[in-house]
Amino acid sequence: MSPGRLKGEMAVSAAVSTILMVVLVIGIAMIIWSVWIGSPSILHDKVYIAGEAKAIVVNQPGGIPMQVVGFTIREAEPFHFAGQAPPIAGKEVLLKVITPDGRTLYPTPFISGGALEGRTLFIYPNSTGYSEHCDYIVSDSPPAGKLKPFVLGTWTVQLIDTEAHLLISSDDRAKITEGTSSYALAGGTPGGNVWRTDCTPLGYTVQGNPVAGHTGPPMNMSYLTFDGNDWLEYQDDPTLKYTGDLTISLWLRPLHVNTWKQVIGKGLQTPSGSGVIEDKNYDLYLINRKVYFEWDDRVTNTHYHIMTNNDVVTAGNWQYVNLVIEGGEPKIYVNGVSQAFSYYISNVPGNNLTSQIPEVRLKDNQYPLTMGKQASQQYPFPYSGDIGSFALYNRGLTTDEIFENLQTYSA
Repeated sequence: MSPGRLKGEMAVSAAVSTILMVVLVIGIAMIIWSVWIGSPSILHDKVYIAGEAKAIVVNQPGGIPMQVVGFTIREAEPFHFAGQAPPIAGKEVLLKVITPDGRTLYPTPFISGGALEGRTLFIYPNSTGYSEHCDYIVSDSPPAGKLKPFVLGTWTVQLIDTEAHLLISSDDRAKITEGTSSYALAGGTPGGNVWRTDCTPLGYTVQGNPVAGHTGPPMNMSYLTFDGNDWLEYQDDPTLKYTGDLTISLWLRPLHVNTWKQVIGKGLQTPSGSGVIEDKNYDLYLINRKVYFEWDDRVTNTHYHIMTNNDVVTAGNWQYVNLVIEGGEPKIYVNGVSQAFSYYISNVPGNNLTSQIPEVRLKDNQYPLTMGKQASQQYPFPYSGDIGSFALYNRGLTTDEIFENLQTYSA
């Protein structure tokens, strides 16, 4: 071996050693970086799960069939759902559901434990009295109680590896073909959690000192008691603005029915000389024992109201009230019964009766929504009594939906 050859081989060996050292340093750095920032580790093994999302028919009380979302786990390595009670096995997986109306749900697991492979799981809304709009359950047992219908369309079921922050699977084969066209744009319990359709909270402020309560069975409804000095103010929001179809759906129990009371509305009344100026998107009142609704026409600015012809509300009793506008035509329901009413061109209840029936063209505004009093310094018309579940829809509820809400004490 020549001295020149030995010298060259030593140089190559040194270069290889340097390269290996660099690779080792980079590898160690990548591992440290992965752990430090919380991104998926290159050493982490993703759990394998093969499942199928689908619509499953279950029987409601009375034997009435209804579709819910199901998820059948065909093959899987050991795993359990995030939040699942023991006994658990394998890696933790988060269940995520995306609804046709844009909500993102994370159902709470109620599963008996053991291997999940081969099981069919049921995904459905929590039907207890304390549940909320976006509170869903995933269970290995079918629902036993009454459920509200699912929104029509495609429901997507996703599984996420919580340790690696990786999407394991996404299945959009759950097609609900029998259900409701949409849920409310906004709704909930006054003074409690009030939500938009996408499950984000709707901001509000409390004025005065309304008192929260709960009816207990069979209603199982949370409510807020107003004493005439309390009201709520919900900040202006796209989910509170209506220029087309509308349903105001709410439960109330007035303390007395011998005065004018604003229940819910979006608008403002301001002084003007010896009178007032109205700027109302929509306003719902009790006028003695009658139901009264007023609005401004978005084209002519004319102020209209309708009022039931008969006494339809009583003091001290829970009543379910609906104001429905569909295709420019209003309807009023109390406890599921359609009520006769008359049209007036006026902001004074019962004044200027008109036989010319106007098309209802609601006028948008930028004011907050108030509950428990009118937004007016001169004529606040405070409400005394209880207000329970309420909701605002951008469509007219059907008579079947109104009856369903009446039977289930929901809005």
